Amino acid sequence: MLKKTIWLSAICALSLNASIENTSFLKNDFEVNLEWLEQKPKSYAKDFFIIQFLNKENISETEALKALEMARNKNGRVKKAFSKNFSTLDDYEYECYTSSLKELYKKDDRCLALGITINEATKLSRKDLKRIISRINDYPTLKNDLEILLEKNRLKALENEHINRFYRLFFDTNSNFRLWNFNKPYSKKFLEKLSEHKKFPNFISLISMNNIYKTAQKSFLNLEANDKYDFKTSFTLAINAIKYEKEEIALNFLDVAYKKAYYKMDKDNVLFWQYKLSNNNKYLDELANSWDVNIYSIYAKEKLNKQIENIEFDVPLKQEVSNFNYVDQFEWIKVLDDVRKGVDEDKLNKYYNIFTDENTLPHYVYILQKFHRYKKQYFITPYEDVFNQFDLDSKALMYSIAKQESNFIPSAISYATAQGVMQIMPFLSEDLAKRKNDEYNIYHQFLPKTNIEYAKKHIDVLNKQFNNNILMVAYAYNGGAGYLRKQLKKDLFKNKYKYDPFFSMEFISYDQTKKYGKKVLGNYLIYYNHLNKEKNLTTTELLQKINL
Repeated sequence: MLKKTIWLSAICALSLNASIENTSFLKNDFEVNLEWLEQKPKSYAKDFFIIQFLNKENISETEALKALEMARNKNGRVKKAFSKNFSTLDDYEYECYTSSLKELYKKDDRCLALGITINEATKLSRKDLKRIISRINDYPTLKNDLEILLEKNRLKALENEHINRFYRLFFDTNSNFRLWNFNKPYSKKFLEKLSEHKKFPNFISLISMNNIYKTAQKSFLNLEANDKYDFKTSFTLAINAIKYEKEEIALNFLDVAYKKAYYKMDKDNVLFWQYKLSNNNKYLDELANSWDVNIYSIYAKEKLNKQIENIEFDVPLKQEVSNFNYVDQFEWIKVLDDVRKGVDEDKLNKYYNIFTDENTLPHYVYILQKFHRYKKQYFITPYEDVFNQFDLDSKALMYSIAKQESNFIPSAISYATAQGVMQIMPFLSEDLAKRKNDEYNIYHQFLPKTNIEYAKKHIDVLNKQFNNNILMVAYAYNGGAGYLRKQLKKDLFKNKYKYDPFFSMEFISYDQTKKYGKKVLGNYLIYYNHLNKEKNLTTTELLQKINL
């Protein structure tokens, strides 16, 4: 028999706020319809509900198109949900895109051009390539792309082509093709030509973060630090130089990276490496004075025996029952729009009188952070009735992840449709419901208790898979366990690199996951030491725990 405990516990937890109980999407008989959607503003939240509408059975194509038109982002996940049952292509285009290569040969030239992809073409024989090329004269871009595949030295041939063609063949092909054709020496002149394109940072990152491209990586050492490079390019080239023990080159790129960095944590990341490479305490001093609380600034403060003075654990509230509907995404969107340009004294006072109880503590903290321009950092511990079920390590990790995921906002929805305090993806929460033998309702993930308990079950699984390694669990929570296993094949976190484990942290290929892991580490240090009254955990002790 399916459990009914989720909804009952949710009602108990929400009893302080009558408006929550009347929230339409929390009712058992709620179904998204077009009329309901039309009343909502375009937003990631609305896109989430549009996806739920498109996933319903027995809706017409006309209804689906109306819903699609209301989306903020008509591509990505919304389009994927639409495409499950409907297509934006006409019948001719659809047939071309879905036909096999054998079938495409029998169709007209236009259909062949529509249906063939560069990646598919890389697997063809020279004879088949020539056969296709001879039929697509009216499509010169595709024809010229495929003609490159006939060249013996494709990289050399691409040096004389427009850089758009280089990037198409680089990014639109598979890893084996890239390895055989792009892991070669690059001339400095050609690299400088490639740097004029917006995809250059991603090209540099993909090559530098993967050990199979060592020949190409060494070519990057010939580049000179230049203000035309953005932060990502400069920093990646610095890490690449460190890998090959070219520390002077690395420091030159780090100088540029520091100037180009926008986010404080990125600047702190650069300062850390400038200190490590030069052993110059001026970088350590500057890092220790950072207002951002992260693994690098904490490290510097510990080295210099400085206290972190700009963090707050307790935030006073009016302690009145708030009428704010804290599980309603659209109510939170109104607040975000109101404070988008900043928070002054008047707005601070306004929201102090709206966010008045523990359920709205995260919302008020968000306003406070905006008011202080993030120069004060808040490490609150909301939902204690739920988190106090967990042991110290779990509680510290869960709080660290929740802070990074959503700032504890229960109504948060990401652009990828992750939900709630712990930002759980719908496919995962549905799977967790089956494993818990719970009746699944996707909207209950906006209830803090439900969302947190589901996340705990998932994190328990990740802890078993990755031996309770805090950083690995954070990476897997953000990027997926399968992705992390692929990353660890690069021999990361095994003290094989100088400056490990810090150096290994730079070789996580997804920028988001890389930064996420570092932020969770810093959060964990703060939360663990706040919750543990017996003994402080140092940065050194924490780092020892994350080596495999």
